[in-house]
Amino acid sequence: MLELPDHLPPGALCDGGADLLAETLAGMGAHWWAGADLSTDATGAVTGWADRLGGTLARPTGPSTGNGLTGAAGDLVGLQCRDGLHCGLMAGKVTKDATSATLAARYLPPWGEDAKTVMAFNSGGVAKRSEFENCLFLSETAGVVTVKDDKGLVDLTFPAPDADLPRVILVSLSGDRLAIEVVGEAKAEAQASAPVLFGPANLFIGCRNQRAGLTKTLGGALIADVWLWPGRALLMSDAPADRAALMALRRFVLWSDDAG
Repeated sequence: MLELPDHLPPGALCDGGADLLAETLAGMGAHWWAGADLSTDATGAVTGWADRLGGTLARPTGPSTGNGLTGAAGDLVGLQCRDGLHCGLMAGKVTKDATSATLAARYLPPWGEDAKTVMAFNSGGVAKRSEFENCLFLSETAGVVTVKDDKGLVDLTFPAPDADLPRVILVSLSGDRLAIEVVGEAKAEAQASAPVLFGPANLFIGCRNQRAGLTKTLGGALIADVWLWPGRALLMSDAPADRAALMALRRFVLWSDDAG
């Protein structure tokens, strides 16, 4: 065992990055679903995903009941999706106004296959969608990361990281503006033809809605962490609290163990 007489910075400790991130996010209305906080039943099926910051519990959608499992790759732990099966969860009504928000996910695509849908911010998703509802989703297929909406207002694509390692992707929406960052790699922005979302919205993890079908959009990602900042477009903001949250997330990524 190696012992050092000096005091180390918190980020050098095994869980230091996570503790610092949770401390930074506390009080700013953020949500964090971390892989270690998944709950399961006796069969191993996921029954819920607790918000580490004390907010909304994400529950399995109707079609996914019994399908979602916990998975691990190295030190990475999270929701194990299965290709072609609805394994998703929903955190309902996570915001009263979806006009502005930031979403982020840390996930690992299956070896040699596609992650497909990772998460979605959906102002409908329960019944047949009305003309006032829309869905903004993040997916990765055939080496391409895509963020787009169902109404065709905005569509942003860029190459996925080459390495067989977890990705952390940030998506900020502010009215008709969209910004994306693959932490440690690419950044991109796009202008939508109209405001993308408004009104109450639900967050979907591993799927786009809670209707059966659309199996071609469902992949085999291991989703380890999901974050949501309602009302905050972090990638477009100079506010000190927003900049601090971005810095804490980037540090968390830097200190997190990879899947190898």
